[in-house]
Amino acid sequence: MKHRLEPRALMAGLAVSLLASCGGSGSSGTATDPEGTALAGVIDIEAGTRVDVDNADAIYLGATLAGTPQVLPQAFILAGYVSGASGAYEPLSGLSLPYFSDETDQFRLRLAPGQRVALQAFATRAGRANLTLTLSDVDSGAVLATAETSPTSSQIGVTVPDDQPAADYLVTVQAQGTTPMLYILSSSLADEATALVFDWPDFPFVPGQALMTLDSPRARVAGASDMEPVRELAPGHWQVRRSAASRVAEAEDTLAWIRGLRSRSGVRRVIPDYRTTALATPLDEPLYADAVLGQRWHYELINLPLAWQLAPEAGAGVTVAVLDTGLYAGTGGWHQDLRPNVIEGYDFVSGDLDTDTSPGRDSDPTDPGNAIGGSVYHGTHVAGTVAAADNDLGGIGVAYGASLMPVRVLGEGGTGASGDLLAALSWVNGDDSGTPRAQVVNLSLGGLPYIEALADVISEGAGRGVIYVAAAGNSASTEATYPAAFEHVLAVSAVDGAGALASYSNHGGWVDLAAPGGDLTRDANADGRADAVVSASAASVNGGLEETYVGLQGTSMASPHVAGVVALMKSLAPDLDADGVEALLMAGSLTTPPSASERRNDALGWGVIDAAQAVLAATDSSALDLMTASPAVASLSSERQPSVSVVLAVYGEQAEAVTIQSVALTPEVDWVTGSGVAAGDSGTRFTLELALVPDALAEGSAERTTLQVTYLGRSGSRTLEIPVIGQQLADQALRDAGRHFALLVNPEAQDGAYETVAQAALEVVNGQYRFRFYHDDGEAPRYANEVPEGRYFLVAGSDLDNDGRICHSGEACAEYPVAGLREEVTVTAGQALTNLQLTTSYARPTISAATPDILPRPDFPGYRLLDVANGTSSMKQLSEP
Repeated sequence: MKHRLEPRALMAGLAVSLLASCGGSGSSGTATDPEGTALAGVIDIEAGTRVDVDNADAIYLGATLAGTPQVLPQAFILAGYVSGASGAYEPLSGLSLPYFSDETDQFRLRLAPGQRVALQAFATRAGRANLTLTLSDVDSGAVLATAETSPTSSQIGVTVPDDQPAADYLVTVQAQGTTPMLYILSSSLADEATALVFDWPDFPFVPGQALMTLDSPRARVAGASDMEPVRELAPGHWQVRRSAASRVAEAEDTLAWIRGLRSRSGVRRVIPDYRTTALATPLDEPLYADAVLGQRWHYELINLPLAWQLAPEAGAGVTVAVLDTGLYAGTGGWHQDLRPNVIEGYDFVSGDLDTDTSPGRDSDPTDPGNAIGGSVYHGTHVAGTVAAADNDLGGIGVAYGASLMPVRVLGEGGTGASGDLLAALSWVNGDDSGTPRAQVVNLSLGGLPYIEALADVISEGAGRGVIYVAAAGNSASTEATYPAAFEHVLAVSAVDGAGALASYSNHGGWVDLAAPGGDLTRDANADGRADAVVSASAASVNGGLEETYVGLQGTSMASPHVAGVVALMKSLAPDLDADGVEALLMAGSLTTPPSASERRNDALGWGVIDAAQAVLAATDSSALDLMTASPAVASLSSERQPSVSVVLAVYGEQAEAVTIQSVALTPEVDWVTGSGVAAGDSGTRFTLELALVPDALAEGSAERTTLQVTYLGRSGSRTLEIPVIGQQLADQALRDAGRHFALLVNPEAQDGAYETVAQAALEVVNGQYRFRFYHDDGEAPRYANEVPEGRYFLVAGSDLDNDGRICHSGEACAEYPVAGLREEVTVTAGQALTNLQLTTSYARPTISAATPDILPRPDFPGYRLLDVANGTSSMKQLSEP
């Protein structure tokens, strides 16, 4: 019997929850094929997911434009479509699809004071246009907040003012041009929405090169016909490259080669050799003649003059390794402002990025400048902020008594390879004696994904007492970037002259603290100049290259402020390590809080570094009685986590007992109960049990309170605050990610595209999609949901912009078994794969500790849909151009 495919027929798909269960797999079974079934199963939808009801795909099927605001729950994630005009996309294989005018989308939802609604915009095949996001009062229509995307910023948001009540509000998304656009709209009281990533990972890497981790740290890499070892970077970690006979430069060929290496015996992990870059922006103005005056704003902002009085040796006895572009050296040696403090370093830059006079790794960390174009001598500038000497010759560093160890890891154009960085970090860690070459490491570089080998080396260094400080990045993004986001690394965002987040600075829950990075678009301290960070550099003067001082902006400039302060602390408390710094940071002992009402936020972390406060904290670090909470935020959900255990622990191996004075919720609420800790309890470790009372919350609502634990220790009474979020989620039947298409595609890409062999279309029913594919029975015609024997990728997703592709950024996507970690399924005659499960989501996986095997997808366009009529393009009735 032939199984005909209707336009809204079911589709096959299989996966697990993208965010919650990345390491699992879908439940499936193999049986004889019932009625010719090849694949069958269910696609679940991520909690809180909604779809714009008048997207282009829905309009194509006959939907009309929404006449009233679409109602959303308080916590949600929605994909939408707007366009200022109708038109048609460029043809694909001779066929074209239309898009439709839908200038405005409007939504109604309940929001609390301070709650944020975030939007990220995505271009379509027709191009890019700006979008406007507006928050309005439901009754009066008064605009309370507005924001607009730009060609350089696709992420915006609006926040309910603190003086507004918890109430229903209108959120409007409006197209500002005639080009169709996709967007993701989201809101969450737990700030989870801003941490999601909606683009496929696309980190740059060195073509034909990879980092290989072996099962045994004592093993060595054996050469093969397509691979040769370059060098051992750290025990068990090797840099390898394609052999000369098989070497290619294309990114996709490199990734295919890496996938092959991963299957070899004795190999634990293989990843690309990712590029890293310096994180600074040059100042396009004349150099400041008075460097001390130029430095005044950023040193006074962090209370540094007082810190120097408290730590008069200014970091003496501490070595700070600056992993960067190296240092400028003139005919007289290092820059005169750095010369007294510079000690022996090393040059790890290799390959095509190394343009100095001694190619390859050597003991000379001189910055040769760029071979093409000018150079800001990034490493020299960073080192000057850390530890320029007090020699009456210009600027001065934060820790002007500390030693500077220049380690060159960035070459031509301020870029470097992650393999070189790995080798440099391992070198700084020292030999088997356990003594590191430096106590503090500054990393004013970034742009890397999660790399396990780098995380391992940093963890090893932290275990030896090394404290790492890194720039958060300059993309004005919430997406975590490494090395800043690694555990045991202080991630530093940048602020302007008034202590506000700089316009370019990255931010997010992974940021630890902030420091002056400057902002050339502002004069926030009203001194008559743009806020630039001035430090040592070099420039062409009167036809020759001379040392000088220059103003820059960037998180690269913020990080060395913190590294310098850590050096001051380390000189007073030699045993202070990364865990100790973290405990002091969370206790509020190192920073000025973000505001009077916030101990931390995603912009500034725990606040702007306060050098004097930090130095005072270091002098008392031997008697810490600070209590921390794990998890730091208690998130309770009726669907995902109705109860949680919060461990309260006093920091330090020699921790002294504290006495609990009170445990209270502020404000008091009836939707959470607690037990296990009470006033009068004494000790160094406590477990607090929190449980949600779902009936006390309105269905679909989310509320927030703070648990305050006041305790008495050696240094007096302190209060630990733990945010508590309660969510009554009952939206299973309401979840909707739009009409979906399930595809079986050839796993071997051709010219960067995957051939779709079979396809099914689905509508949501009770918050799920159900699908079924059938074996090809050999009879003509072969319907789109019939599949021949073979190996395939099983994928599914929406086509909200109606462009004939699924799974590109801005649309829902599911892949078997986990998005980003595709595995092949085999279709065998006479057998059926049943009970397959996937979860579809708008979010995309990140290259992180949870998903170390994910590879980047350079310029991934999505999967092409078939044409039902002739089997060449789409499920939809396509029209000839």
